[in-house]
Amino acid sequence: MGDVVVCGAGAAGLSAAACLRRAGLDAVILERSDRVGASWRSRYPALRLNTPGWMSTMPGFRASVRRYGEFPSRDDWIRYLEDYSSHHRLEVRFDTEVRRVDRADGAWRVETSADAVEADAVVVAIGFDHDPHMPDWPGLEGFGGELIHASAYRDPEPYRGKDVLVVGPGVTGSEVAHLIAAGGAARVRVAVRTPPHIVRRKWLGAPIQVPGAVLHHLPLRVADRLGFLTERMIAGNLSRYGLPRPRVGLATALAERHQSPLFDDGFVDSVKTGRIEIVAAVEGFDGDEVLLADGSRVQPDAVIAATGYRPGLEAMVGHLGVLDDVGAPRAFAAQAAAPGLRFVGYIHRPAQLRYGGREGARAAKAIAAERDARPSPAASRGREALGSAA
Repeated sequence: MGDVVVCGAGAAGLSAAACLRRAGLDAVILERSDRVGASWRSRYPALRLNTPGWMSTMPGFRASVRRYGEFPSRDDWIRYLEDYSSHHRLEVRFDTEVRRVDRADGAWRVETSADAVEADAVVVAIGFDHDPHMPDWPGLEGFGGELIHASAYRDPEPYRGKDVLVVGPGVTGSEVAHLIAAGGAARVRVAVRTPPHIVRRKWLGAPIQVPGAVLHHLPLRVADRLGFLTERMIAGNLSRYGLPRPRVGLATALAERHQSPLFDDGFVDSVKTGRIEIVAAVEGFDGDEVLLADGSRVQPDAVIAATGYRPGLEAMVGHLGVLDDVGAPRAFAAQAAAPGLRFVGYIHRPAQLRYGGREGARAAKAIAAERDARPSPAASRGREALGSAA
């Protein structure tokens, strides 16, 4: 039996394993794919981090601007994760999918696609963007056009000259819509149910995540007000384009609803110039037509659903009573969800990657403290002998 099993070889899992090793614990990472950073490899090549590399650095290995860029691209970040794993000499078992985690005889048993692994502790770090979510819209099965989840989008070329509807104006939906519009689509519409908060990677020469990290420590009411003023200066009033001010403030949306802001990289200009049209939310499908919440109908050639992801933890740990009503962990990082069981990388906040690494460090410290508090085998045998003698 080993010390710790880490589920997932993404940024959070690698950080946790590195910190566990530095704390003197044996940690093995179980990864269902054949390489580290699988979720990043599945994203479109034009994807870029919304935080600068120095703010995304994981414990024990700096993401230098010279090697990985100021705002690392998808491939730059994958290279960083590979370098990170090599630098810390992490043990990763690839092609090993974790299927179920159970508590047994004071330890943990992790059932995988290959075998069962026992450990004193388990860190779950498969990420909250694990399973693409496609809404069950009425009439969906009869739609004759192309329909994909945004996770399957790669580049704008297949949409050149086409009428495209993007569902969801969040981080991914806004960027995909802009890329498609700039890439020669005949028409691009974005269906909006909840207007997004809008920021930029850099503002006034500095990364927006720097003041964002400060706002995170302020009372929500104060942070919401400052966030609104910042958004208005960045994007202006977009109400006449179909994007009114969100009802919930930026800080509150992130803290309570886990909704990240839209990082504008051309989307706002495309909306203002008419290259992207904002339409009402999707309510269902009727043959080749898409039904919108305002009663109108559109007939796009393709629909791209930027409708988010789900953690996908139910099959793995749902039976342990450690998840909330939406399938997210109830406890994080240093706080154990159950004795010896922790979740890392599930807290939504600015500079997510950086703080995910800090979560891993806190989890490793707590696990090491638990190990040190356990009696040694020799001490246990001594107590057993005294009991027998008595």
